[in-house]
Amino acid sequence: MAETDTAIQEEPTSTGTDRENLDRLLKIFNGGTGVNLGRKVTINDTRRPPPVAPHMTQRVKTFYMDPSEQYSLTSRDTVIIPKVATKSARARSMIGGTPITKETAIQLRKITVGTTVHSFSREWRKSALVFQDSSTKYPYGFQTSRCGSRALILCFQGYLMKHLLFGKQYSSSLASKHALQPSDFERRKALSGAICEVLWQAGNNARCCVCLQQDTAFFDTDYQYRVDGVTEKLNLYEFKKFTDLEMFVKRHLSHFEHENSNGCILLLYSVILSRTVSRIYEDMGISENDRFKLLSDNEECSITLVNLLLTGRAVPHYHNGNIIYDKDGNLLPQPLRGIKERSPVGLLYWDKGEEPDERTEIGSMLKTPKNPIWLTLVNGQYGLLFSNNVDLVSDWRVEHHFTLYYYTGLLTKTYTVLTIETLRVEARVENKPPEENWGNTRYTRRFRCKTGLARKVEEEKIPPLEKCILTKWYGANVDWDGVYPFY
Repeated sequence: MAETDTAIQEEPTSTGTDRENLDRLLKIFNGGTGVNLGRKVTINDTRRPPPVAPHMTQRVKTFYMDPSEQYSLTSRDTVIIPKVATKSARARSMIGGTPITKETAIQLRKITVGTTVHSFSREWRKSALVFQDSSTKYPYGFQTSRCGSRALILCFQGYLMKHLLFGKQYSSSLASKHALQPSDFERRKALSGAICEVLWQAGNNARCCVCLQQDTAFFDTDYQYRVDGVTEKLNLYEFKKFTDLEMFVKRHLSHFEHENSNGCILLLYSVILSRTVSRIYEDMGISENDRFKLLSDNEECSITLVNLLLTGRAVPHYHNGNIIYDKDGNLLPQPLRGIKERSPVGLLYWDKGEEPDERTEIGSMLKTPKNPIWLTLVNGQYGLLFSNNVDLVSDWRVEHHFTLYYYTGLLTKTYTVLTIETLRVEARVENKPPEENWGNTRYTRRFRCKTGLARKVEEEKIPPLEKCILTKWYGANVDWDGVYPFY
């Protein structure tokens, strides 16, 4: 066909509809979707001038990605989060930062484990913020084990629950109940917010530092420092704007949530450097020459570290404010520093080895936090209590009858629902005197035993976690919903 003006040859059996279909497809491709592609795709036409790309009316925000990495664009966010699988790939994804110095590494090792010779155990190295499987009843929870990092993981779990349950602008009981079954996007977004809040709070809401691990060490070691495989490879990122911190944590969230990625160690170092080592000593009221470490000999988190994670201040006691007198009224050489304001996540404590007159005092700042979330420490084992009713810590009438969720993160005895009742209901039983008609609750904890030994036996029947709950709601009746009590 000599008279045709295009380079496409029509079939002999065509009736002219092929050209119309092609023109319609090109029209849809070029402008039918409302997207300006910058240039149009046309058929080779010798009579038509080449199209000119239109000028941009405004600057376009651009970003660059490593072509060797795999990226996923979230539907409700503007951040592209890399799916990084290996340590070397995570190291290549980092740009900028300040390499750690030998002096800073020595300070970190001494304030955590007490020496530069010993290092973290295998349990700490493989610990990270790893979510439970989404098919379980608790997809919001982190996996934990009975080791020293469990306290740190459950502290971040408490802040994660705060963002899941009460982080939305418009919250309701139905939305809070649905928040216990979050999608993968929702729980990772809440995790990013929890990490940012803990670090920013430790830095007095003015600055913070994030530690990420590279593949190679940044300094040579000598007799003063023994290599541990983590501290000498840290890259430090300091932030003075919370929005920059949020963007950075979202992009590098994989450094903290993959197993065997030293995620808990990186978070521990980030919290310490956000608070700074000198300010931690100042919070405790001691000098840097005093021998002190945030982890015990068994690598358990100390009271100071738990307070630093929950409140942002490294104080060594749980009571309110500072105590300057002892129980006899004598002036103490140094004040006992405690909690000065209500924390976002609280704490409840019980230890069976303490005498009744010498029990650890937990102040109202921790017993009544800003959100109904409590870290529990029962006989040396950590857990998490929380409620989806935010009025539980602000309205006393809600405390008459409410539900608490208890989560441990362990492989067994992981989760249960507790029903708490604090309002005494008298049971009208015939042929009983009125003073013995106390109903089916433990309101006022009034025992009928006449001897101290009998009262002690009666108290031993109460489960340890229940005793911990009674330190907050004295005399309450706890229903375990048919589950054998555990902690």
